[in-house]
Amino acid sequence: MNKPAVATDFGKWKLMAWSGPIFFTLFFVMWGLLADNFPPMSPNLSAEAMKAHYLDKGLAITIGMSVCMVGGAFYMTWGCAVSRLMRRIEGPEGMFSNLEMMGATITFTPIVVACGIWLVAAMQAAVLSAEIIQSMYLLGWMIIDIAYMVTSFQIMGASIVFLSDTREKKLIPAWVSWWGWVTIASFFPVSLIPFFKTGPFAFNGLFNFWVAFPTWYVWIVSMSIYVIKAINRVEIEDGAVAPQPSRDPAGMMAAAR
Repeated sequence: MNKPAVATDFGKWKLMAWSGPIFFTLFFVMWGLLADNFPPMSPNLSAEAMKAHYLDKGLAITIGMSVCMVGGAFYMTWGCAVSRLMRRIEGPEGMFSNLEMMGATITFTPIVVACGIWLVAAMQAAVLSAEIIQSMYLLGWMIIDIAYMVTSFQIMGASIVFLSDTREKKLIPAWVSWWGWVTIASFFPVSLIPFFKTGPFAFNGLFNFWVAFPTWYVWIVSMSIYVIKAINRVEIEDGAVAPQPSRDPAGMMAAAR
């Protein structure tokens, strides 16, 4: 006996897909602009200068980091939508779909921990020593940067699956998946930030901030846009192949008389 087909709840799927735009908007505005991380302070800055920064912008950093600690979770829900779309290509037991969802979920951890550290530094700037504030600031950057491999696995899983899509028109354009590989490559120099306080390999430098962060950001934005479009397309595809309601043969015979 065949089991009845279970209809896909595209409403919930779309809701999670829109978590991507919510995340990248909040992160850009609250973490980048309000909390003044475009660009971040130099790791070579003196402890006294870092404390002065937190005293001067304490309220803005407090608001920005508080919102980021809450809004960062939208990255996790967005990852669920991406994973669900990947299963349309890879199948329900796909390992790469699981890898993408786990990567998106765990990526939230360094974000929330780093933002929590910077939040406390802003709240306690008046009573903490300059050296402690400096250490907290550097600690936050080590956590949010060097944990990049988790996000790399997320992007890797998505790129592999979407490139393997055999549709004539892929659900996600190939260039988005190839950009994912560029993003992964841009992360690797981040491993050098503990060894450089100035230059392109410092966490505020050319490679490890002005290349790595915008590259990741472009991937999130483009993937979000095309995932939302792909869900609409899958919904249309499902409607086109939906089984027609069966007719009662006896009723058909009666109607023919």
